[in-house]
Amino acid sequence: MKQIRVVKTAQTTVSTSGTNLVEVHKVAEQARMNRLQVIEGALTVENQLNGVILHYFFGTSHERRVAFESLVLNSDWCSFAAKRKLITHIINEGNLLEGRDKSDFDKLMRDVMSVRNAFAHGNLSSNEKQAWLSFFEGRPRKEELTDEYLTNIEEMLRVAFFKTLELAQKIGAMKLAENTKEA
Repeated sequence: MKQIRVVKTAQTTVSTSGTNLVEVHKVAEQARMNRLQVIEGALTVENQLNGVILHYFFGTSHERRVAFESLVLNSDWCSFAAKRKLITHIINEGNLLEGRDKSDFDKLMRDVMSVRNAFAHGNLSSNEKQAWLSFFEGRPRKEELTDEYLTNIEEMLRVAFFKTLELAQKIGAMKLAENTKEA
């Protein structure tokens, strides 16, 4: 399969003592690759939510399931936030989560949405050693993409995936082999 090439913008911080543009490019490229990983991880969580929603409304088989998925869930007007509201309704109606588990799950989904939006719509900038993500969330923000920051995001997306997988299992949307949870 062809790997497409597109024009990419870059903001580089230069110093008066000189800047090694090869090193800047390496840092910027790694930041872009991490951006793609965050977006892909968030999409995976969103797809899990789609599966729960589909199962809630249609069970395992229904003639309009595919149409609903393509016309509603995959449409631009059915946002992650809208899916969160549907999931909250499903959780409440089915008593699938209670108390702290329910509030923790909702916070986790808000965090996934927030990080996805920041990486999808934010601007990356870098110098020879560091990269930053600038985005707006209530106010302008700028986060340095440190190993610690990225590790926290990686862990949050991993937890979100497994929590949505557990939710899908609880509602009966999927059965899981015992060894899959070890991933």
